[in-house]
Amino acid sequence: MKTYKICFPFFLFVLLFPQTVFPAEDGPPQKNPELKGKEEPPVRATVTTTRREISVEKSTRFVTILTREDIEKSGAVFVADLLRALPGVTVVQSGPLGRTTSVFIRGMNSTHTLIMIDGVEINTPNQSFAELSSLATENVVSVENIERIEVLRGPQSTLYGSNAMSGVINIVTKAGKRPFGAEGRFEYGTHETFYEAGIMEGQWKDFSYSGSVSRIDTEGPGDNDGFQNTRAGGHTKIDVTDNSNLDMAFHYFNSLVGLDDGSFRLDPNRSQKSREQILNSVYTVALADWWEQSFKYSFFHDMLFSIDPQNPGTTGRDPEATPFKLDTDRHTFEYQSHFFIRDFDVITAGYEFEHARTNNKSFDRIIRNHGYFLQNELTLWEDWTLIAGVRIDDNQSFGTEANPLVSTGYWFDKTQTKIKGSFGRAFRGPSLNELFFPGFGNPDLLPEDSWGGDVGIEQYFWEKRITTSAAYFHNAVENLIIFTGSPLRPENVARARTQGVELEAKVSPIPNLELRTNYTYVNAIDEDTQKRLVRRPWHSGRAGLSYRYKRLQANFDWVFVGDREETSRGFREKNPGYTRLDAMISFDLNKYFQVYFRGENLTNDHYDEALGFDNPSTRLFVGTKARF
Repeated sequence: MKTYKICFPFFLFVLLFPQTVFPAEDGPPQKNPELKGKEEPPVRATVTTTRREISVEKSTRFVTILTREDIEKSGAVFVADLLRALPGVTVVQSGPLGRTTSVFIRGMNSTHTLIMIDGVEINTPNQSFAELSSLATENVVSVENIERIEVLRGPQSTLYGSNAMSGVINIVTKAGKRPFGAEGRFEYGTHETFYEAGIMEGQWKDFSYSGSVSRIDTEGPGDNDGFQNTRAGGHTKIDVTDNSNLDMAFHYFNSLVGLDDGSFRLDPNRSQKSREQILNSVYTVALADWWEQSFKYSFFHDMLFSIDPQNPGTTGRDPEATPFKLDTDRHTFEYQSHFFIRDFDVITAGYEFEHARTNNKSFDRIIRNHGYFLQNELTLWEDWTLIAGVRIDDNQSFGTEANPLVSTGYWFDKTQTKIKGSFGRAFRGPSLNELFFPGFGNPDLLPEDSWGGDVGIEQYFWEKRITTSAAYFHNAVENLIIFTGSPLRPENVARARTQGVELEAKVSPIPNLELRTNYTYVNAIDEDTQKRLVRRPWHSGRAGLSYRYKRLQANFDWVFVGDREETSRGFREKNPGYTRLDAMISFDLNKYFQVYFRGENLTNDHYDEALGFDNPSTRLFVGTKARF
């Protein structure tokens, strides 16, 4: 009944006063014959906020877009290094390359962030979080093969269901947009780190494609800090008819990394193998100017195998651990429709079926989920956008969940100002491990849920050469799942509150020069103990600069993270803050070849993102790129 109360006023207004509203967006995307065979200009667009492509400026949500140009200028190899510098985002890596890497958005848990590659969720069904440790920007997706990375902050279960409590990160790869091209990259650096990557892309008539492979090998700073990762992937788009297309993507990752037994507990021979396979296929057809629909199938496979032999010289005191394996599959089928009503209203409706299964001999379980979603985007007088939606999930384990959301944004053209805000509910369903793992699973768990909102302003100056934004956010989380009792067992016994401020500014005073800065304040509190949530800094931010002079390109990013609290040794203690300076300087020898120097942590700050796991000191790399 609540769903109809939310949506009915919008439909009523449309029916009674259609003459007072103006176009918000065009209808289904149309081909531009003038661009055929040419490379289209980059577009700061997002598909995450509304499930269809709109410009960032028209979004009613707070979203950061990293374009292909942004990624190339940074020189970053790993996705985590790109996310580390964004407003509202905290990255915690448990040691050197390849170790477990978690992403916290707006002070909430890492399991509350939904991460996707080409629209396919990569949060593991076993543990609910996405493993970013092997996700390099050229390791998951080559730099040249990334179209953009979208980071949407705030509750998003209305469109994406479970896990999207604090936000969504969507890595969008690019199918080829030029007749034919090939690129390669080789890099060598600190700790005997070798990195090789190659990509081939092209477009022929109504068919475009890209394929890439990469490999990274490093010995790491310690005796058991080695990391190896191999990646391959491809993305194709085919215009089947004048009004339909087929979009397909595939990604494969295989890695091996040395691990410790825990914080402050080094292990000389423990290791972990992991493998992931991702497949996505979407068929989109516009049956009329006012109706576009899509049919989607995606597959995600995740395998993790941990080995911990007996340590040398510890006979009887450190027996060999039993090998540990997790193997899961997730199949997702989805139908979605966009209805474009009289050029000023867009209704999005859809259905999603998800089948997740763990394939271990002693742990073989299946969870099925049905999701139904509806959203209405209404734009009045070209300047005021109102969005309301709801999603209902019917899960065989925890039952039915309803998650509504409303958001709005108003554009003041005279002052180049946009005011926007949102409020909604989100949830995270219990993972397969939490529900059914032998020995400590609890099949009676309820979903974690939250009510959250934000409000803020975006201001543009000097023909948009200066952009600023400020946002306030607040989230109240209930039914948090923690392990308690003896023996340990997951229970819904915790509550939390997070609130804070995000500030961001970019300035381009002259051509080819960009100055950028952001700052985030987060107050994340356990409601029962009134103590701070661990690993959430009070203060964090970034200051950066990019400049290009003829063939020379330079980029600098200085990141600072404030004090946090940890309980890694069984008691609360402070983990001191740190600063980190990363730099990239490149020189184009000609239009085909580039050489570059890249440095990480040039401040040589000794810090632990996760207390008890030393992060490497300064790391230097030299490399070359070729493009044909």
